[in-house]
Amino acid sequence: MIDPTLRDALLAVSPASLARALARRGIRAHAFAGLELRASTPIAGPAHTLRLIPARDEAAGDLAQAIGEVPEGAVLVIDAAGSGGALPFARLLAAAVARAGVAGLVTDAGLPDDLALPAWGRDLGRTPGSTGLALAGTGEPVACAGAAVHPGDIVVAGPDGAVVLPADIAESVALEAVEQQRLDLWLLREAERGADLSALLPPDAETRARFEAETKNP
Repeated sequence: MIDPTLRDALLAVSPASLARALARRGIRAHAFAGLELRASTPIAGPAHTLRLIPARDEAAGDLAQAIGEVPEGAVLVIDAAGSGGALPFARLLAAAVARAGVAGLVTDAGLPDDLALPAWGRDLGRTPGSTGLALAGTGEPVACAGAAVHPGDIVVAGPDGAVVLPADIAESVALEAVEQQRLDLWLLREAERGADLSALLPPDAETRARFEAETKNP
């Protein structure tokens, strides 16, 4: 679980705003690319990771046990080796973690579109078939859809995308993104009022001073 105040701050801004704040800090591999929304509820929570690999003949890890160990409030991140193949038993797994209070699922595996919890993944209709996936690791750093995810990182996902934040800077990034979103909305209103775009893109010192003066708390 994460602090409710931090969760509310993260959900108050878009993943795109968070991504911009992370990019300004030089944080790379923070965005999950090419995933499609399977539910509309925005989520934020600490990452719990699983790693799957294409199945061979060897005995695999116990996927049912690993799913049962996902903590309440976590976002389950499943690295499926970029295969795009179908997540094994996706509906059963989703129902199990939803009952356990897991916040959501993010994976580069293929997912059906009628899962029991918020989920982001590949469209099964646009991915090639596979010979199956097997559990290879739990609770370790993984790569998922271009994002580097460490256990305990904070995953934020919504209708316009999903990002992952290092836990130690999540609060400061959230505050920066909130302020950036306030500025973006103010600039949009200024543009709608006919303000000179040369002063808005990017905002010059005078424009920033007006923004501070007009939006500061009394």
